[in-house]
Amino acid sequence: MIDFSPPPVNLICAMTYSPKVYLENVLADIESALGAIDNRSEVIDFIHTDYYTAEMGPDLKKLLVSFERPFWAEDLWLAKRAAIDLEGLYSQAGNRQVNLDPGYLETSKLVLASTKNFSHRIYLSQGIWAEVTLIYADGKFQKLPWTYPDYLEKSFLDFLVKVRGRYKQSLKE
Repeated sequence: MIDFSPPPVNLICAMTYSPKVYLENVLADIESALGAIDNRSEVIDFIHTDYYTAEMGPDLKKLLVSFERPFWAEDLWLAKRAAIDLEGLYSQAGNRQVNLDPGYLETSKLVLASTKNFSHRIYLSQGIWAEVTLIYADGKFQKLPWTYPDYLEKSFLDFLVKVRGRYKQSLKE
């Protein structure tokens, strides 16, 4: 019998946060919900849009984390639901202080989950959509028309290349 199961993917999570929250506490809560973090990117200033400023305030920061355990792509909606619950823990007066965007990395792409539908997003389950945010071609991650500019920051691209390399190695083991 032919096995049509895809290999597991590498779970990642993008975190945009207010300087009012203590980063290490949020990371500990993310680990409790999604599993052990095995790597994190540099923290960058979230300067490419003011989309979250009214809700979260100024001087926002962003980083990416990856997780050590294998993850099944079809469970992305569950990770996003867990992330929404965590965001609620860090809300003040109904305003989030943390925005969490889980996704996954495989050899050919970065996929992120969203609660917002759009023409390029595919419905998963329970009000969650997925989008291919970056593709890996010609030896590097490449943007798509809808790729948010923060994902094109050199430190984020370097991080994703590193995670991709480790993920590729894990597939050989």
